[in-house]
Amino acid sequence: VWSLVALDGGRLASGGGDASIIIWNLADGTQLTKLEGHTSYVQCLAVLDGERLASGSRDRSIIVWSLADGTRLSTLEGHTSAVLSLTVLADGRLASGSGDSSIILWNPADGAQLATLEGHTGSVQCLTTFDGDRLASGGDDTSIIIWNLADGRKIAKFEGHTAMVRCLATLDGAALASGGSDETIRIRPVLHPAAYRFNACASAEYRAFEFEDVARSCRKEGCLG
Repeated sequence: VWSLVALDGGRLASGGGDASIIIWNLADGTQLTKLEGHTSYVQCLAVLDGERLASGSRDRSIIVWSLADGTRLSTLEGHTSAVLSLTVLADGRLASGSGDSSIILWNPADGAQLATLEGHTGSVQCLTTFDGDRLASGGDDTSIIIWNLADGRKIAKFEGHTAMVRCLATLDGAALASGGSDETIRIRPVLHPAAYRFNACASAEYRAFEFEDVARSCRKEGCLG
């Protein structure tokens, strides 16, 4: 099992190495639906709304599914490597990160590719949104990039991790937490203007912290790479 996402109505969706997605009833653990259409691992899932699910795969595609009847609504193609991360933007657009180092913004309704964000030099492992019109991306190149979604402009690049950035989380919309394969968690303010004027290596200057002991514990439990 490579990916999970919670659905409405007491359901859970899981993406697997067998290229399928299973919808589960959490009340009794029964399998409600199996969605098949990918040809490789389902790496990531995102709920577009209460009735649609997006799945990203190593087969380089994204499929949008109807949760009402399990039918495939559209297939989004444009990446040249595995789709590793998905997130839904505030305006309904879908963002995908890939092993081809790019992020693509999509209209999931018609499959149109709206913009391509380029700035990483390795796979884009994780994505998260904050402040309505900001996107954060982390990747194999050990950096985190903050993007302005209105125009696709790169606002800032945070460095400091010494291995790939595996996961991101926003904290009350004002701070960004990042977990890396270097066994650290770093927290940075992202709404204060000063946060965009310092390189992440100078962690004391913008109050970024490393929770090394916590990260090592998480690694032992398997929640960090």
